[in-house]
Amino acid sequence: MMNTLIFLFYMLCLSVSAAAALAEYILYGMGLHAIARQAGMDNEWLAFVPFARKYLQGKLAGPITLRGKTIKEPGIWMILLPFVVGIVTGFVAGLTVILAVAGILAGSNTIIVIPLTGVMILAALIIFLLALAGTAVLNGLRALVDYQILSRYCQGNVLILHIVFSICFPMYEAAVFFYYRNKPGRDFQCSDM
Repeated sequence: MMNTLIFLFYMLCLSVSAAAALAEYILYGMGLHAIARQAGMDNEWLAFVPFARKYLQGKLAGPITLRGKTIKEPGIWMILLPFVVGIVTGFVAGLTVILAVAGILAGSNTIIVIPLTGVMILAALIIFLLALAGTAVLNGLRALVDYQILSRYCQGNVLILHIVFSICFPMYEAAVFFYYRNKPGRDFQCSDM
């Protein structure tokens, strides 16, 4: 009886999570599609394609200038950054496994013994820090992109709250794009795709 209740609770949580993810996908796609259409972009249908929607979002933002440096294609960086972080952390994890296997095979028969526990702790720390840095950079880029897009619709504290809440709360960015989809935006200066 208890196993059945646990299973039903698990299925309920899974169903609620799936419904929330689907709602976020639809709201985000509809909002981004309408904003891209309002900007006069030809490929607004990309708002419904999983990776292409990040590219479209970056294209809508246009070039981002920060401290004298310009990110010309933020959409490409929004797509590539998670892959780069994954490859680098995967490389460090693979190197850790190789060192662990070498330490186990070497055992006590050699003069140099690799301290296996120290290597594992150090590798876990490095992987954690790389993943944290990658997430921080990606969220920073997303905040800059959202700032460029949403600054056409709102200003001041409301804009800053939208940016902060978009990073902190999972469905907020989708809800904001959906809310502003039919509002008149100021001076869209997007280059066409």
